[in-house]
Amino acid sequence: MDNIKNIVNTVIGNLAGHNPDRHDKVERIWANLLNEKELKHTKIIGIKEDGLLVCVDSPAWLYQMRIRQTKILKQLKDEIPHIKYIRFKMGKIK
Repeated sequence: MDNIKNIVNTVIGNLAGHNPDRHDKVERIWANLLNEKELKHTKIIGIKEDGLLVCVDSPAWLYQMRIRQTKILKQLKDEIPHIKYIRFKMGKIK
């Protein structure tokens, strides 16, 4: 029997029009592109059509990730060609 988290993620994913498996793939690739410190301060919050939405936990990390954005996007496109941009915003990381 599926746990409630998987069921909710599948339902929300279907309603939002995205595939949870695609989100998992993007998260795995993201984890391989960033170092451990960067991962502690960032979280993927969504995939919107051809863009990746990422939350960072402070203005300093927002600046840091924007500096690395071009390089990260290039590496990300090697694995997932339909991703055209990364949009960073500040928020809580859990």
